[in-house]
Amino acid sequence: MSEEVNVIIGHLDANGFLQNSELHFSKGDFLKALENAKAALQIENKNIKACIIAGRSATRLKRFDESYYFYKEGLKIDPKNKIIAEELIDLQKILLDHFDKMGIEAKEQDYNAVHFCSQDVYPEDKELFLLEKEILETKYKLENRLPSMIVDPIKRKEAAQILMKAHKIILAGETEDAIKQCTIALDADPLNITARQLRARLNQEKGNIEQSLQDLYAIPKENRSVDIWKFGGILLHQLGLPVHAEFWYRKATTLSQMKDIEAAMMFQKVRAERIYGPLTINYPIKVNFTKYGRSIFATKGLKIGEIAFEDKPVVLGKLLQYKDISACDHCAASLLTPAEYFGEKYMEFNPPLRSLIKEKWPKDESVRCSCQRQVYCNAKCQNEAWEQYHQIICPNKNVHAHALYDLHDNAGYGLNKDGIREEIWVPQYSPILLARMWAMIVMEAKRLMRKNGLSQPTFQHWAKAKTSLRKFIVFGKSNVASKLPEVFNMMREIFSDCGDGVKYEITEEEFNARYYQATCNLQSYSSSLSTPIHGLLKNLNGVNGITTMILLKLTKEEPKVATFAGMFPLHASLNHACDNNVEIIDGLVDGRPGVYVRVFRDLNAGDELFTTYIDTTMPRKIRRAWLFKSFNFWCQCRRCQFEGDGPNICTNCGKYAQEDKKFQHCGKCKKAWYCSLQCQKEAWVKGHIAICQLQHSMVNPKTIDTDLQDSTSGKGKKMY
Repeated sequence: MSEEVNVIIGHLDANGFLQNSELHFSKGDFLKALENAKAALQIENKNIKACIIAGRSATRLKRFDESYYFYKEGLKIDPKNKIIAEELIDLQKILLDHFDKMGIEAKEQDYNAVHFCSQDVYPEDKELFLLEKEILETKYKLENRLPSMIVDPIKRKEAAQILMKAHKIILAGETEDAIKQCTIALDADPLNITARQLRARLNQEKGNIEQSLQDLYAIPKENRSVDIWKFGGILLHQLGLPVHAEFWYRKATTLSQMKDIEAAMMFQKVRAERIYGPLTINYPIKVNFTKYGRSIFATKGLKIGEIAFEDKPVVLGKLLQYKDISACDHCAASLLTPAEYFGEKYMEFNPPLRSLIKEKWPKDESVRCSCQRQVYCNAKCQNEAWEQYHQIICPNKNVHAHALYDLHDNAGYGLNKDGIREEIWVPQYSPILLARMWAMIVMEAKRLMRKNGLSQPTFQHWAKAKTSLRKFIVFGKSNVASKLPEVFNMMREIFSDCGDGVKYEITEEEFNARYYQATCNLQSYSSSLSTPIHGLLKNLNGVNGITTMILLKLTKEEPKVATFAGMFPLHASLNHACDNNVEIIDGLVDGRPGVYVRVFRDLNAGDELFTTYIDTTMPRKIRRAWLFKSFNFWCQCRRCQFEGDGPNICTNCGKYAQEDKKFQHCGKCKKAWYCSLQCQKEAWVKGHIAICQLQHSMVNPKTIDTDLQDSTSGKGKKMY
């Protein structure tokens, strides 16, 4: 919301803003219509007319995610509203038409996340590599290569004949004898790489990993094929030496010019295990890598209602629509006051009632930064925020940061390059979150710099400083910096002077990367499980009397809490399915707001955990189009495979019906259509039986949407 709106908000009621919105809409100024509708909702959040005009305006602006949000909010107020129901149908048609016009861009594409994954060496890997090398040399006595020698041609021929004999023995299933024959061949010709590779394979089958690896290490690097490098990676992984395993897989991938997808996949599997292994040690899950990227699997059976894992954010920030609700800017804890909860009637309470509230309300330990732009639940949070990021972007220390907080306070509105006030920050989450990511990097780099007694961070320092954000995928094709030029320039100015003569250059590439890293990984959450009202009720436990009874009746209403967007490392590895088996709920992790991932359907050991990125109550075609628009992938989940798009096409074989005919639908779920009884039977056996039996009580977690997440913006929260 612009400053202009904020200035006059006290002089207009919700109806005044609504009238302005309708006037702007009639004139075709949909941006101002949306702005005024939002202002009306800020004053009166259950104004259904404002929801409708906001939805219409957002649709005209092609901000479909936002439009859908306002219509859904309207349905919460009036679930049977015919206008919203009709306009939601129109919105779905517009969305499908939008994709039909995209033509080839919207065609279904094969997706393999490994193509988007980096195999860069991590900053700390040098030390780990040397440590593993010492283990290989001292514990396993590995020789790096064969000694230089000239082999007698007769011996070489003899070795080849022995090797042929070994192959025959292998076919007979005599592995031990085959190993002996390979050894005899190598005694005759130590340079016979085929014999070494074969003996290595045979030793692996016998479980002799060390001996197998010794043969591979003896082969000169220049003579190692893609298969040898890949095989070495497998052995090193089995020995618990992940950095060396990655090194060998990287060599295989490079040598094959990225054509050996198996080697690239194995690399990412090792990397996922070593990054996420420490995070999952206390949970019945593990993180693996599949063609869709990092994925979470159950390591034991889990029942409905069980918590699969908890997660806390690495970085967080408010959603802009909740910017005025009191909460700690560092940990998201609610800072609700009695006046905010009880409203105007609080001043009308009798003295005993107000006295009881004051006595039993949790102690307010909140503090503000000297810049007055950030509030914290206590001094501990303030100190943590200061040490982790805030001192870099505190307006009292960085004059350029005032513009950042103004942009936050005005809900994304500011002056464009022409001096005209408009919405220059489109996402629902605060731009402060993006700034905090860079500030965290700068603070860590400066700490490393000081530790080494330097006046400037080295390249290595900067690389290590980015470690905490490494767990989050980054993918996006469009140039966001060009779409958000004012914000891009603002961030460049803020980080041009980070104190102590240090600066962080935010290039277009860096801006795009961090923007997509945030957009692809954010999950919304709140402190709904732990508010001052919860504390009040706890403190009232055991307190009797009429005043207490009155107060308990007055606390029936759920308190308003600020919703935050957070980047959660484990949660970010969850993939989407329209028949999700887990749900994301608010939780308390280490005493602070976080998220719980709760089982939604019974899971067996080895099952993948799926969340959902969208509202899955929509028809299949709309769901898939929406997912493509927002996350750049065509959903191939079980439900999308066995539900159909309508009576004109067979859900099983894809055959089209004649113009004047329609196919029969499944008599039970009525969500699949078949050209014949044979197709129906085939689909039933393949998996439709499971989808048909679902009650379609899909859980729709709170997701972060942004207008800039168009079809070029990447595959949602995962880029693996």
